[in-house]
Amino acid sequence: MSTTIPTIDLSPYLTTSDSNDPKKATVIAAIREACKTTGFFRITHHGVSPLLQSDLLTAAKHFFALPLATKRRYIDTIARKGYEEIGSQMLQQGTRPDIKECYFVGAEPAMPKEPPYRPFEYPNIWPDASVLPEAVFKEPILKYHGAICELARTIMEILVKGLEDDFPGLRSEKLLQDFCQEPCASLRLLRYPGPSAGGNGSMEKGKGQNIWVHRGEIVAGAHTDFGGITLLLQDGNEGLQVLNRQGRNGDQGREGGQEAEAWVDVPSTPDAYVVNIGDMFERWTGGRYRSTVHRVVNVCGRERYSVPFFYDGNLDFTVRPLDKDASLKEDGREVTVRGYLMKKFEEIYL
Repeated sequence: MSTTIPTIDLSPYLTTSDSNDPKKATVIAAIREACKTTGFFRITHHGVSPLLQSDLLTAAKHFFALPLATKRRYIDTIARKGYEEIGSQMLQQGTRPDIKECYFVGAEPAMPKEPPYRPFEYPNIWPDASVLPEAVFKEPILKYHGAICELARTIMEILVKGLEDDFPGLRSEKLLQDFCQEPCASLRLLRYPGPSAGGNGSMEKGKGQNIWVHRGEIVAGAHTDFGGITLLLQDGNEGLQVLNRQGRNGDQGREGGQEAEAWVDVPSTPDAYVVNIGDMFERWTGGRYRSTVHRVVNVCGRERYSVPFFYDGNLDFTVRPLDKDASLKEDGREVTVRGYLMKKFEEIYL
């Protein structure tokens, strides 16, 4: 695995209408190589407005600045939408709970679902207008969600086209249409607290306890993402690290194996996206595309905001191996996107 995360200019793919244009092929090849090696890459000139990105981060700051008692009014542990306080997740099992707070937003369907709700189909939870006006919070989030969902669909198209050489006869257009129809597409507004100005740590409240934050501390444990692809927006403060291993990833990337390992810092450029492959996609492709371990460390000495967007596909899509020799079966059964995500969510929430 490379010790750097490649940066890919997406504009040749977006500005060329001819599907056979060599410029498109160059982008497809670059992303394909990144997925087969690092499992991570950065994209620039992607078409999402910097103003939309800035408004989204501002919306996050407005919400997380509210009193904890107010934020807790928007917790829903059944729907898994709305607010999640510090200490609600443990991404790396057997370690300290993650030191981050979150606001979870899914897609807003044109035709809202009716109860009883199935997992991942609960409606979004929005703060009362008297707490945060819609123009300050809901509206910029939904505008951004629409734009990033379109970009994720384009990235999926590129990823699937990149698999055509590995799987001759792959019906990529049909596969893409089925997977991307009414996708499970959600974003998480994240705030990672920073240490105090004196560098001796700061105290935060979460899950009924006081939590101290120190510079250099792991604030989101080592993990791989669960589903399809992730597109991460960062605020310019670094902290994301990717595990560089010689050879294949193993056992969800926990440290302590026999392979040579090193953590690689991922640059944080406000307008660029960090894209990575999830477990489901890796298993779907028989390991050709890699789901790579990563974590977040407080290296910047300040609070940090980021917004990962998870594009996991149609909830009823059955993930069948593209390689007939690969296995996507758990307990003898193939899994749907919904079933796969449900199992993973059960593992991380406390």
